[in-house]
Amino acid sequence: MPPSRVVAVQGTAQLTSALAAMRAYDRKHHRDAIQNHLIVHDLSAPGNQAEDFVNCLRELSKQATSWASIRYVSPTDLQQLDQAFTGGGWVAACGLLREWLSVEACEQLLLGQNLLFMNKLIQQSYPVAETACYGDGIGLNFSSDYYSPRRDPRGLRALERWMCKKLKAHFGGGARSQSRNRPHLLANAVEFHRHYLLMANCFDQHLPHFEQLDATDFCDLFAIFSESLPRYAKATCDQLEAAILAADQVVILLTSNFSETERMTLQGELECCVEQARRQCRTANALLIIKPHPRDSHAKTAAIKHAAAAHFRHVIALSDAWTFFIPFESIFARFIASNPRTFAMTSVVCSSSVCVSLELLYRQKCELGFGRENVAKHFAVAWQELRQRHEADLRRLLAMIRQQIQFEERVSACAGVLKA
Repeated sequence: MPPSRVVAVQGTAQLTSALAAMRAYDRKHHRDAIQNHLIVHDLSAPGNQAEDFVNCLRELSKQATSWASIRYVSPTDLQQLDQAFTGGGWVAACGLLREWLSVEACEQLLLGQNLLFMNKLIQQSYPVAETACYGDGIGLNFSSDYYSPRRDPRGLRALERWMCKKLKAHFGGGARSQSRNRPHLLANAVEFHRHYLLMANCFDQHLPHFEQLDATDFCDLFAIFSESLPRYAKATCDQLEAAILAADQVVILLTSNFSETERMTLQGELECCVEQARRQCRTANALLIIKPHPRDSHAKTAAIKHAAAAHFRHVIALSDAWTFFIPFESIFARFIASNPRTFAMTSVVCSSSVCVSLELLYRQKCELGFGRENVAKHFAVAWQELRQRHEADLRRLLAMIRQQIQFEERVSACAGVLKA
Protein backbone atom coordinates (compact mmCIF):
# COMPACT_ATOMS: atom_id res chain seq x y z
CA MET A 1 0.00 0.00 0.00
CA PRO A 2 1.37 3.50 -0.86
CA PRO A 3 2.29 5.87 1.98
CA SER A 4 -0.24 8.37 3.29
CA ARG A 5 -0.15 12.13 3.64
CA VAL A 6 -2.55 14.17 5.79
CA VAL A 7 -3.22 17.76 4.70
CA ALA A 8 -5.18 20.23 6.83
CA VAL A 9 -6.57 23.54 5.54
CA GLN A 10 -8.84 26.35 6.73
CA GLY A 11 -9.65 27.99 3.43
CA THR A 12 -9.01 28.23 -0.30
CA ALA A 13 -5.76 30.23 -0.03
CA GLN A 14 -4.37 27.61 2.36
CA LEU A 15 -5.56 24.86 0.03
CA THR A 16 -3.62 26.42 -2.86
CA SER A 17 -0.43 26.73 -0.80
CA ALA A 18 -0.80 23.16 0.48
CA LEU A 19 -1.23 21.86 -3.07
CA ALA A 20 1.87 23.77 -4.20
CA ALA A 21 3.80 22.25 -1.29
CA MET A 22 2.55 18.77 -2.22
CA ARG A 23 3.82 19.28 -5.75
CA ALA A 24 7.21 20.46 -4.49
CA TYR A 25 7.56 17.46 -2.17
CA ASP A 26 6.52 14.94 -4.79
CA ARG A 27 8.91 16.35 -7.40
CA LYS A 28 11.84 16.32 -5.01
CA HIS A 29 11.15 12.84 -3.63
CA HIS A 30 9.91 11.37 -6.93
CA ARG A 31 6.59 10.41 -5.42
CA ASP A 32 4.24 8.98 -8.05
CA ALA A 33 1.96 7.16 -5.63
CA ILE A 34 0.82 8.56 -2.30
CA GLN A 35 -2.58 8.52 -0.59
CA ASN A 36 -3.70 12.03 0.24
CA HIS A 37 -6.17 12.72 3.04
CA LEU A 38 -7.65 16.20 3.38
CA ILE A 39 -8.94 17.72 6.62
CA VAL A 40 -10.99 20.94 6.43
CA HIS A 41 -11.31 22.65 9.79
CA ASP A 42 -11.86 25.94 11.65
CA LEU A 43 -13.65 27.72 8.80
CA SER A 44 -15.22 30.32 11.12
CA ALA A 45 -17.83 31.07 8.46
CA PRO A 46 -20.66 33.32 9.67
CA GLY A 47 -24.28 32.20 9.69
CA ASN A 48 -24.99 29.14 7.57
CA GLN A 49 -22.17 29.71 5.07
CA ALA A 50 -19.95 26.82 6.20
CA GLU A 51 -21.68 24.24 4.00
CA ASP A 52 -21.04 26.22 0.81
CA PHE A 53 -17.47 26.90 1.93
CA VAL A 54 -16.82 23.19 2.49
CA ASN A 55 -18.40 22.26 -0.85
CA CYS A 56 -16.12 24.73 -2.64
CA LEU A 57 -13.01 23.45 -0.87
CA ARG A 58 -13.96 19.86 -1.61
CA GLU A 59 -14.54 20.45 -5.32
CA LEU A 60 -11.43 22.60 -5.82
CA SER A 61 -9.26 20.03 -4.09
CA LYS A 62 -10.62 17.27 -6.35
CA GLN A 63 -9.86 19.32 -9.46
CA ALA A 64 -6.21 19.69 -8.43
CA THR A 65 -5.32 16.14 -7.35
CA SER A 66 -6.77 12.84 -6.12
CA TRP A 67 -7.73 12.22 -2.50
CA ALA A 68 -8.26 8.99 -0.62
CA SER A 69 -10.55 10.89 1.79
CA ILE A 70 -11.83 14.38 2.55
CA ARG A 71 -13.10 15.10 6.07
CA TYR A 72 -14.71 18.29 7.34
CA VAL A 73 -14.18 18.74 11.09
CA SER A 74 -17.20 20.83 12.04
CA PRO A 75 -17.65 22.84 15.26
CA THR A 76 -19.67 19.91 16.61
CA ASP A 77 -16.81 17.55 15.76
CA LEU A 78 -14.40 19.91 17.52
CA GLN A 79 -16.58 19.72 20.63
CA GLN A 80 -16.36 15.91 20.51
CA LEU A 81 -12.57 16.05 20.17
CA ASP A 82 -12.33 18.51 23.05
CA GLN A 83 -14.53 16.26 25.22
CA ALA A 84 -12.31 13.30 24.34
CA PHE A 85 -9.27 15.35 25.34
CA THR A 86 -10.95 16.34 28.61
CA GLY A 87 -11.72 12.74 29.45
CA GLY A 88 -8.58 11.01 28.23
CA GLY A 89 -5.98 13.55 27.14
CA TRP A 90 -4.13 13.43 23.84
CA VAL A 91 -4.41 9.63 23.62
CA ALA A 92 -8.21 9.71 23.54
CA ALA A 93 -8.49 12.73 21.23
CA CYS A 94 -5.89 11.37 18.82
CA GLY A 95 -7.56 7.97 18.77
CA LEU A 96 -10.90 9.54 17.86
CA LEU A 97 -9.34 11.58 15.04
CA ARG A 98 -7.51 8.56 13.60
CA GLU A 99 -10.77 6.60 13.74
CA TRP A 100 -12.55 9.31 11.74
CA LEU A 101 -9.78 9.48 9.14
CA SER A 102 -9.15 5.71 8.99
CA VAL A 103 -5.45 6.54 8.72
CA GLU A 104 -3.27 4.76 11.25
CA ALA A 105 0.09 6.02 10.02
CA CYS A 106 1.35 8.52 7.48
CA GLU A 107 4.58 9.75 5.96
CA GLN A 108 3.92 13.49 5.92
CA LEU A 109 1.67 16.10 7.53
CA LEU A 110 1.03 19.43 5.79
CA LEU A 111 -0.36 22.05 8.17
CA GLY A 112 -0.95 25.77 8.22
CA GLN A 113 1.02 27.86 10.67
CA ASN A 114 -1.97 29.13 12.69
CA LEU A 115 -1.82 28.16 16.36
CA LEU A 116 -4.86 25.93 16.59
CA PHE A 117 -5.93 22.91 18.60
CA MET A 118 -6.54 20.93 15.39
CA ASN A 119 -3.02 21.43 14.10
CA LYS A 120 -1.55 20.27 17.39
CA LEU A 121 -3.96 17.33 17.53
CA ILE A 122 -3.03 16.18 14.03
CA GLN A 123 0.66 16.38 14.89
CA GLN A 124 0.11 14.43 18.12
CA SER A 125 -1.92 11.83 16.21
CA TYR A 126 0.95 11.06 13.83
CA PRO A 127 4.13 11.77 15.83
CA VAL A 128 6.53 9.92 13.51
CA ALA A 129 5.38 11.71 10.34
CA GLU A 130 7.38 14.57 8.87
CA THR A 131 5.47 17.70 9.93
CA ALA A 132 5.66 20.39 7.28
CA CYS A 133 4.19 23.89 7.18
CA TYR A 134 2.95 25.68 4.06
CA GLY A 135 2.72 29.07 5.79
CA ASP A 136 -0.24 31.41 5.55
CA GLY A 137 -1.91 33.03 2.56
CA ILE A 138 0.15 32.13 -0.50
CA GLY A 139 3.16 30.69 1.27
CA LEU A 140 3.97 33.58 3.65
CA ASN A 141 5.40 33.16 7.14
CA PHE A 142 5.40 35.14 10.37
CA SER A 143 5.97 34.34 14.03
CA SER A 144 3.29 33.36 16.54
CA ASP A 145 3.78 36.80 18.13
CA TYR A 146 3.04 38.73 14.95
CA TYR A 147 -0.60 39.32 15.87
CA SER A 148 -0.02 39.61 19.63
CA PRO A 149 -0.35 43.01 21.37
CA ARG A 150 2.79 44.01 23.25
CA ARG A 151 2.26 47.28 25.05
CA ASP A 152 -1.27 48.47 25.56
CA PRO A 153 -2.92 46.70 28.56
CA ARG A 154 -6.32 47.72 27.18
CA GLY A 155 -5.41 45.91 23.99
CA LEU A 156 -4.41 42.79 25.89
CA ARG A 157 -7.68 42.71 27.81
CA ALA A 158 -9.70 43.41 24.68
CA LEU A 159 -7.89 40.65 22.80
CA GLU A 160 -8.50 38.18 25.63
CA ARG A 161 -12.21 39.00 25.61
CA TRP A 162 -12.29 38.61 21.84
CA MET A 163 -10.54 35.23 21.97
CA CYS A 164 -12.83 33.98 24.72
CA LYS A 165 -15.89 35.01 22.76
CA LYS A 166 -14.64 33.24 19.63
CA LEU A 167 -13.82 30.10 21.59
CA LYS A 168 -17.23 30.18 23.22
CA ALA A 169 -18.91 30.33 19.82
CA HIS A 170 -16.61 27.60 18.53
CA PHE A 171 -16.71 25.09 21.37
CA GLY A 172 -19.87 25.99 23.26
CA GLY A 173 -20.75 27.72 26.49
CA GLY A 174 -17.78 26.55 28.55
CA ALA A 175 -15.15 28.10 26.33
CA ARG A 176 -14.31 30.97 28.70
CA SER A 177 -13.14 28.66 31.47
CA GLN A 178 -11.55 26.30 28.94
CA SER A 179 -9.54 29.09 27.36
CA ARG A 180 -8.08 30.05 30.74
CA ASN A 181 -7.49 26.59 32.13
CA ARG A 182 -6.46 24.71 28.99
CA PRO A 183 -3.74 26.45 26.98
CA HIS A 184 -4.04 23.84 24.21
CA LEU A 185 -7.22 25.57 23.04
CA LEU A 186 -5.41 28.85 22.50
CA ALA A 187 -2.65 26.80 21.00
CA ASN A 188 0.52 24.99 21.63
CA ALA A 189 2.94 25.56 18.80
CA VAL A 190 3.59 22.70 16.40
CA GLU A 191 7.26 21.95 15.83
CA PHE A 192 7.75 21.81 12.06
CA HIS A 193 10.48 19.80 10.41
CA ARG A 194 10.14 21.68 7.13
CA HIS A 195 8.61 24.88 5.75
CA TYR A 196 7.33 25.35 2.19
CA LEU A 197 7.16 29.05 1.30
CA LEU A 198 6.66 31.23 -1.75
CA MET A 199 7.70 34.55 -0.18
CA ALA A 200 9.86 33.64 2.80
CA ASN A 201 10.94 35.80 5.74
CA CYS A 202 9.10 38.94 4.66
CA PHE A 203 7.59 39.64 8.07
CA ASP A 204 8.96 39.17 11.60
CA GLN A 205 9.97 35.50 11.35
CA HIS A 206 13.30 34.54 9.77
CA LEU A 207 13.75 30.86 9.01
CA PRO A 208 17.29 29.81 8.10
CA HIS A 209 16.04 26.84 6.07
CA PHE A 210 12.93 26.45 3.92
CA GLU A 211 11.78 24.86 0.69
CA GLN A 212 11.15 27.41 -2.07
CA LEU A 213 7.74 27.03 -3.70
CA ASP A 214 7.39 27.61 -7.44
CA ALA A 215 5.25 30.59 -8.49
CA THR A 216 4.24 28.76 -11.65
CA ASP A 217 2.54 26.10 -9.51
CA PHE A 218 0.31 28.79 -8.01
CA CYS A 219 -0.55 30.20 -11.45
CA ASP A 220 -1.32 26.70 -12.70
CA LEU A 221 -3.51 25.88 -9.69
CA PHE A 222 -5.46 29.13 -9.98
CA ALA A 223 -5.98 28.38 -13.68
CA ILE A 224 -7.24 24.88 -12.84
CA PHE A 225 -9.66 26.34 -10.31
CA SER A 226 -10.90 28.88 -12.88
CA GLU A 227 -12.09 26.05 -15.10
CA SER A 228 -14.86 25.40 -12.57
CA LEU A 229 -16.38 28.88 -12.96
CA PRO A 230 -18.68 28.24 -15.97
CA ARG A 231 -19.90 25.03 -14.37
CA TYR A 232 -20.73 26.32 -10.90
CA ALA A 233 -21.33 30.04 -11.53
CA LYS A 234 -22.53 30.42 -15.12
CA ALA A 235 -24.95 33.24 -14.37
CA THR A 236 -22.27 35.26 -12.58
CA CYS A 237 -19.74 34.57 -15.34
CA ASP A 238 -22.17 35.76 -18.01
CA GLN A 239 -22.93 38.87 -15.98
CA LEU A 240 -19.24 39.63 -15.47
CA GLU A 241 -18.34 39.18 -19.13
CA ALA A 242 -21.14 41.49 -20.28
CA ALA A 243 -20.39 44.15 -17.66
CA ILE A 244 -16.64 44.16 -18.35
CA LEU A 245 -17.26 44.46 -22.09
CA ALA A 246 -19.57 47.46 -21.55
CA ALA A 247 -17.31 49.31 -19.09
CA ASP A 248 -14.38 51.62 -19.78
CA GLN A 249 -12.91 51.10 -16.31
CA VAL A 250 -12.95 48.17 -13.87
CA VAL A 251 -12.41 48.68 -10.14
CA ILE A 252 -12.08 45.57 -7.98
CA LEU A 253 -12.67 45.74 -4.23
CA LEU A 254 -11.39 42.83 -2.17
CA THR A 255 -12.88 42.92 1.31
CA SER A 256 -11.86 41.17 4.52
CA ASN A 257 -13.70 40.01 7.63
CA PHE A 258 -12.71 42.86 9.96
CA SER A 259 -16.17 43.71 11.29
CA GLU A 260 -17.16 40.03 11.52
CA THR A 261 -14.18 39.46 13.84
CA GLU A 262 -14.91 42.73 15.68
CA ARG A 263 -11.58 44.27 14.74
CA MET A 264 -13.46 47.31 13.47
CA THR A 265 -17.06 48.50 13.40
CA LEU A 266 -19.36 47.52 10.55
CA GLN A 267 -20.08 51.16 9.75
CA GLY A 268 -16.37 51.92 9.76
CA GLU A 269 -15.64 49.07 7.39
CA LEU A 270 -18.44 50.14 5.05
CA GLU A 271 -17.17 53.71 4.96
CA CYS A 272 -13.55 52.68 4.36
CA CYS A 273 -14.35 50.16 1.63
CA VAL A 274 -16.64 52.47 -0.31
CA GLU A 275 -14.27 55.43 0.00
CA GLN A 276 -11.28 53.38 -1.16
CA ALA A 277 -13.19 52.11 -4.18
CA ARG A 278 -14.61 55.56 -4.99
CA ARG A 279 -11.11 57.07 -5.08
CA GLN A 280 -10.20 54.70 -7.93
CA CYS A 281 -13.24 55.63 -10.01
CA ARG A 282 -12.11 57.90 -12.87
CA THR A 283 -14.91 57.61 -15.41
CA ALA A 284 -18.68 57.80 -15.55
CA ASN A 285 -18.83 54.30 -17.00
CA ALA A 286 -16.89 52.42 -14.33
CA LEU A 287 -17.69 48.92 -13.14
CA LEU A 288 -17.10 47.91 -9.52
CA ILE A 289 -16.58 44.21 -8.77
CA ILE A 290 -16.79 43.30 -5.08
CA LYS A 291 -15.03 40.07 -4.09
CA PRO A 292 -15.88 39.17 -0.48
CA HIS A 293 -13.58 37.36 1.88
CA PRO A 294 -14.86 33.78 2.40
CA ARG A 295 -15.55 34.67 6.05
CA ASP A 296 -17.43 37.88 5.27
CA SER A 297 -21.14 38.04 5.95
CA HIS A 298 -23.53 38.28 3.02
CA ALA A 299 -25.28 41.15 4.81
CA LYS A 300 -22.09 43.23 4.83
CA THR A 301 -21.43 42.50 1.17
CA ALA A 302 -24.95 43.62 0.26
CA ALA A 303 -24.52 46.80 2.29
CA ILE A 304 -21.24 47.66 0.53
CA LYS A 305 -22.87 47.04 -2.85
CA HIS A 306 -25.79 49.29 -1.99
CA ALA A 307 -23.56 52.12 -0.76
CA ALA A 308 -21.17 51.88 -3.72
CA ALA A 309 -24.00 52.06 -6.27
CA ALA A 310 -24.06 55.85 -5.85
CA HIS A 311 -20.53 56.11 -7.29
CA PHE A 312 -20.43 53.48 -10.06
CA ARG A 313 -22.46 52.86 -13.20
CA HIS A 314 -22.60 49.15 -12.43
CA VAL A 315 -21.77 47.15 -9.28
CA ILE A 316 -21.42 43.36 -9.16
CA ALA A 317 -20.94 41.52 -5.88
CA LEU A 318 -19.54 38.00 -6.25
CA SER A 319 -21.95 36.53 -3.73
CA ASP A 320 -23.11 33.28 -5.31
CA ALA A 321 -22.18 30.02 -3.62
CA TRP A 322 -19.11 29.55 -5.83
CA THR A 323 -17.45 32.89 -6.62
CA PHE A 324 -17.92 33.96 -2.99
CA PHE A 325 -15.45 31.25 -1.88
CA ILE A 326 -13.16 30.51 -4.84
CA PRO A 327 -9.75 32.25 -4.70
CA PHE A 328 -10.00 35.64 -6.34
CA GLU A 329 -6.83 34.92 -8.32
CA SER A 330 -8.81 32.35 -10.34
CA ILE A 331 -11.44 34.94 -11.23
CA PHE A 332 -8.73 37.49 -12.01
CA ALA A 333 -6.85 35.05 -14.24
CA ARG A 334 -9.97 34.22 -16.24
CA PHE A 335 -11.61 37.62 -16.65
CA ILE A 336 -8.85 40.22 -16.22
CA ALA A 337 -5.33 38.90 -16.81
CA SER A 338 -6.29 37.00 -19.97
CA ASN A 339 -7.50 40.18 -21.75
CA PRO A 340 -4.93 42.97 -22.32
CA ARG A 341 -7.63 45.63 -22.74
CA THR A 342 -9.36 44.68 -19.49
CA PHE A 343 -6.07 44.34 -17.62
CA ALA A 344 -5.00 47.84 -18.69
CA MET A 345 -8.19 49.45 -17.39
CA THR A 346 -8.38 47.58 -14.06
CA SER A 347 -7.63 48.94 -10.60
CA VAL A 348 -7.57 46.76 -7.48
CA VAL A 349 -8.21 47.84 -3.90
CA CYS A 350 -7.48 45.34 -1.13
CA SER A 351 -6.67 45.18 2.57
CA SER A 352 -5.02 41.77 2.92
CA SER A 353 -2.07 39.74 1.66
CA VAL A 354 -3.94 38.81 -1.53
CA CYS A 355 -2.18 41.89 -2.92
CA VAL A 356 1.04 39.87 -2.81
CA SER A 357 -0.21 37.17 -5.17
CA LEU A 358 -1.79 39.69 -7.56
CA GLU A 359 1.42 41.71 -7.85
CA LEU A 360 3.84 38.78 -7.79
CA LEU A 361 1.97 36.37 -10.06
CA TYR A 362 0.05 38.73 -12.38
CA ARG A 363 1.84 42.09 -12.02
CA GLN A 364 -1.42 43.81 -11.12
CA LYS A 365 -0.67 46.84 -8.96
CA CYS A 366 -2.89 47.16 -5.90
CA GLU A 367 -3.98 50.03 -3.70
CA LEU A 368 -3.46 48.69 -0.21
CA GLY A 369 -4.95 49.08 3.19
CA PHE A 370 -6.99 51.61 5.10
CA GLY A 371 -4.21 54.03 6.04
CA ARG A 372 -3.10 55.27 9.45
CA GLU A 373 -5.97 57.70 9.93
CA ASN A 374 -8.72 55.20 9.20
CA VAL A 375 -7.04 52.50 11.31
CA ALA A 376 -6.85 54.88 14.27
CA LYS A 377 -10.45 55.95 13.74
CA HIS A 378 -12.20 52.66 13.04
CA PHE A 379 -10.15 49.74 14.39
CA ALA A 380 -10.61 48.40 17.91
CA VAL A 381 -7.87 49.45 20.34
CA ALA A 382 -6.54 45.88 20.59
CA TRP A 383 -5.87 45.76 16.86
CA GLN A 384 -4.71 49.26 15.92
CA GLU A 385 -0.97 48.82 16.42
CA LEU A 386 -1.04 45.37 14.84
CA ARG A 387 -2.92 46.64 11.80
CA GLN A 388 -0.60 49.61 11.33
CA ARG A 389 2.41 47.29 11.43
CA HIS A 390 0.83 44.80 9.02
CA GLU A 391 0.00 47.50 6.49
CA ALA A 392 3.55 48.84 6.70
CA ASP A 393 4.93 45.32 6.19
CA LEU A 394 2.68 44.72 3.18
CA ARG A 395 3.67 48.04 1.60
CA ARG A 396 7.33 47.17 2.07
CA LEU A 397 6.76 43.74 0.53
CA LEU A 398 4.94 45.24 -2.47
CA ALA A 399 7.82 47.68 -2.99
CA MET A 400 10.23 44.72 -3.07
CA ILE A 401 8.09 42.89 -5.63
CA ARG A 402 7.80 45.97 -7.84
CA GLN A 403 11.55 46.56 -7.74
CA GLN A 404 12.16 42.94 -8.73
CA ILE A 405 9.68 43.22 -11.61
CA GLN A 406 11.35 46.43 -12.83
CA PHE A 407 14.73 44.72 -12.68
CA GLU A 408 13.44 41.74 -14.69
CA GLU A 409 11.90 44.07 -17.26
CA ARG A 410 15.18 45.98 -17.68
CA VAL A 411 17.12 42.72 -18.08
CA SER A 412 14.58 41.53 -20.65
CA ALA A 413 14.79 44.82 -22.55
CA CYS A 414 18.59 44.67 -22.60
CA ALA A 415 18.50 41.09 -23.82
CA GLY A 416 16.16 42.14 -26.61
CA VAL A 417 18.48 44.94 -27.67
CA LEU A 418 21.51 42.64 -27.69
CA LYS A 419 19.65 40.02 -29.68
CA ALA A 420 18.60 42.62 -32.25
